[in-house]
Amino acid sequence: MARSCGIRLGPRRYEIVVLDGSPKRHKIAAFCAGEFPLDAEDPEQAMITELKAAVKTHNVPREHVGLVIDSGTAAFRRVKLPFADETKIEQVLKFEVESQLPQWNIDDVVVDFHILSEDANSSELLVTAVPKKIIKTSLDVLEQAGIEPFEAELETSSMVNAAMAADICHLDDAQLLVHVGDYSTSVVVMDAGQVREMRVIHIGALSFELPQLASAAAAAEESDEEESSTPEPLDPTEVKRRIDQTIKRIRRELGRTVSAARTIHAIDAIYVCGMELPGVIGSTVLDVPVHVLDCFDEDGGQPADGFGSLVVAYGAAIRELGGGVMSPSLRREELRYTGAFERIEFPLAVACLLLCTFLGVINILQFREREFLENNGVLTWIRESNKLMLGVPSQGRPGVFRDAPDDLIEYAKLFERKKGEVRPRDPDRTLVESLEYINQNLQEKILQIQKDLGQDMGMEQPQSALVGLALVLGVLEENEAWRPSLRKLHSIYQPAKRGKPDSVKVVIDVTFFDDVSSLEATKDYEAFEDILETKPWFVELGAKGNDELENGLGIYVRGLPITVDVSKYYAAQRAN
Repeated sequence: MARSCGIRLGPRRYEIVVLDGSPKRHKIAAFCAGEFPLDAEDPEQAMITELKAAVKTHNVPREHVGLVIDSGTAAFRRVKLPFADETKIEQVLKFEVESQLPQWNIDDVVVDFHILSEDANSSELLVTAVPKKIIKTSLDVLEQAGIEPFEAELETSSMVNAAMAADICHLDDAQLLVHVGDYSTSVVVMDAGQVREMRVIHIGALSFELPQLASAAAAAEESDEEESSTPEPLDPTEVKRRIDQTIKRIRRELGRTVSAARTIHAIDAIYVCGMELPGVIGSTVLDVPVHVLDCFDEDGGQPADGFGSLVVAYGAAIRELGGGVMSPSLRREELRYTGAFERIEFPLAVACLLLCTFLGVINILQFREREFLENNGVLTWIRESNKLMLGVPSQGRPGVFRDAPDDLIEYAKLFERKKGEVRPRDPDRTLVESLEYINQNLQEKILQIQKDLGQDMGMEQPQSALVGLALVLGVLEENEAWRPSLRKLHSIYQPAKRGKPDSVKVVIDVTFFDDVSSLEATKDYEAFEDILETKPWFVELGAKGNDELENGLGIYVRGLPITVDVSKYYAAQRAN
């Protein structure tokens, strides 16, 4: 059973979720959540110690580990490009987004992207930029704790994968997904099951600590102390006041997001995960209800209370099992040079060794089996067929050939029993190859005789490109309710090649109109494909996407390739 792990590593807290199973059927094998000490002399070493203990206690696997980084360290931007090829996007993305990230040197950040929408000539991207230093620090901490994540992502994408695994986002609604972190809050706008926007609110559940930490650091610098002083605990009343301010600001920012969201459907729910804030769950923001983001199956191994903090780590674990709809890669530049080969080098070597051993054994067994069949079956077949064709003069038995070719007679002598010869055979061919050679020789003689008699059997007329085009257009004509409009037609004969018979390739640009919506037009297009596949002359239909018309009342299919076999059409006509 597959096993994976997701780890969210924040500035003050961490969560770990270990899953057993598959992307669709899995169970939480272990989980934990904790805080890093606030008064540690060496904060990084304290994180390593805390994580090392958690990894050992909960038996965290060393493989299939996903890291989730605080979204408060990232920047999100929208970029439009005049092409949709991902290879080209990779090449120009940093240059295109550099002007939108003045706070960083573009060489000091990792840039990732998610395609929001695309067509044949353009694409709109949601770009994520994270400083390399942040990623490296997080990876170093986990490596010293005993685990190396295969991939790293932000809280936003991991939260989306968790929500989609729980079937919370549908085609006919829109939601806000919210993760309340330590010092930041991540927000994702979902519409029709697709990501529309990501943003970060730079305030979190523990933001009330920041003024106290800043004061302690300033006091330490003024007193020239080498070690930072321990912050004094805040008065409970002051803590409550600051938390109330945090909640008000988060609610205000969520309200702005709801009112400014550009979605097709109205936002009908806000799902919150991460650290709990009093009074948020069960309330409303601009009349939109706020619910806890519960993405776990019943009896799935999650805790009865406080499971919201595990959602992001759970989403990373789901992705490592092979699930998830988003596949961000914040280690893309690092792994581009080291590659995945180093990770599978030893297992691949062992697999190759086992494969060679297996093939060697199979080769020995098949060689012995072939040797037995040749000597006890094929040789007898060759001898008897030679007797049938050439006869046995010593026994007065004539053959079916009155004037047998001399080369066939000479070749047959190689298989006659001779004194002292154990296995008579052609020294240059196996027995099976010898049998094929005799058959080929006979076929050549037959063809030569047919040509001498004027019977040319090799002439075949090419298929009609016009008939192939007419067959395809006939399907559209039979179903006028679809309201198709042909923009471009192209039909060409394709001669037989690589074992494939002759055919005609028809390429069409077609628009399907509808008075209601593009969805109905899409159904007509799919019905067209289904009917084509039922025709006896149909061979192949190339996969092509479609574009919605600007008015939303139809779709446009560009360059749809359809391969037909006209000979099958004529055969069906003759049969009828």
